[in-house]
Amino acid sequence: MKWSKLKKTIEDKFADCLSGRVSLYATRYTSGSYFMVRGWITADKLEIANFSTPDNYSKFEWNTPELNERIPDEERTPGKAVEKGEFSRWDFMNACWDYINMNIDEAIISDNPIIRAFAMLDRRLGKRRLRQIDKTDLHPLVLRLLNLRLECENIKYSKEESKEL
Repeated sequence: MKWSKLKKTIEDKFADCLSGRVSLYATRYTSGSYFMVRGWITADKLEIANFSTPDNYSKFEWNTPELNERIPDEERTPGKAVEKGEFSRWDFMNACWDYINMNIDEAIISDNPIIRAFAMLDRRLGKRRLRQIDKTDLHPLVLRLLNLRLECENIKYSKEESKEL
């Protein structure tokens, strides 16, 4: 499957209220290199997540930790959905492929923050379940897209209503 079809398959799963607001992108900067590549996510035409393989390599080299061990909470920049170099394009593309083959229940509990972020935008995640998602300990990317979806659906988030899924 080509990138354009994969992108369309994922974006078609997004809730109707997000139509045209969230987009996925991937590119390769030189025709002969598999290293100079990146992917990114935009929300309202602003880049909120950068999945750059060169940045990822310069941060971790070839010893990239597991997804949930990459950036400790105390080292995160407040307000940033993804830290520079946290994920590579490979992480992004792998998450895209995995996501299209998952049901929504698997996606919202995935250990991969990129897959969980996609799940927050998915129309299969209904309003009742959106209200029940516990915002504590969510990766910043997941939290950013959850908040966007809550805003888009005009859902008021109440801490008392939430519980971990």
